[in-house]
Amino acid sequence: MSDKLPTDTSIEAEYEDGFILSETEHDDVNPFNGEGNTFTAVLQKLPEADHGRMIRFSCFWKNQMHTIDWTTLPDNARPIRFRHGYNTLYEDGTVESGFMGVDFGVQWNDEQGKNYKEISELR
Repeated sequence: MSDKLPTDTSIEAEYEDGFILSETEHDDVNPFNGEGNTFTAVLQKLPEADHGRMIRFSCFWKNQMHTIDWTTLPDNARPIRFRHGYNTLYEDGTVESGFMGVDFGVQWNDEQGKNYKEISELR
């Protein structure tokens, strides 16, 4: 884990060789090709070429780490992280932004094409 404290809704992905891709550490920038954010790198499996298969996918919410053991999932499993944000515009023109929660989980299809989702609503 990085030296920076993870912020709410940030993710980490750990790979077979022990490499940890931390969204907080990389300031939500894709460190592999600069396109998209850190979550995009995980979705596109960019770290796997150098570090092996993902073995853990985690999301942080209210100072707690929520983790999925990726070693028990099929190869076509896809991580889910959907952030519920808000913006409040005040009369003086200032804007307050933040997150109210995050949906965190995994989705995959079996050999017959049936779709499975396991999602936790972190609020």
